[in-house]
Amino acid sequence: MKKLFQVQNLVFYKEDFLDNIDQYEDVISIIQELSPKLKYEEIEVVEANDCCEATKRNYIIEIQGFLNENDDFFTREEVELLSKVGSPSSKLGSLGMLDLFVIRVYKCLNCNKWIIDILE
Repeated sequence: MKKLFQVQNLVFYKEDFLDNIDQYEDVISIIQELSPKLKYEEIEVVEANDCCEATKRNYIIEIQGFLNENDDFFTREEVELLSKVGSPSSKLGSLGMLDLFVIRVYKCLNCNKWIIDILE
């Protein structure tokens, strides 16, 4: 199996992804870059997971960030840091217009299948 990234003790394999992984290449590279700093938590969703229909429980990883006009991704922490360093208008303004872009990764506790959900 091809390991794509790891968050703490959770390993994410290409073969366990439930969608067309080619559509998420850019997002996966962001996750790979940030994975050493990421954490996960357990949640329970309303309906049984589509992957195995055996549980409602998932691990979730959430990366809060923004896209600028050039589709460059900046984490919430990076934007906050830029707004505090020096003159906010020169540093933060250089990013251009920012749009919310949240990456959520859900992994089934039962079968280990996983998906990526984007909130824009």
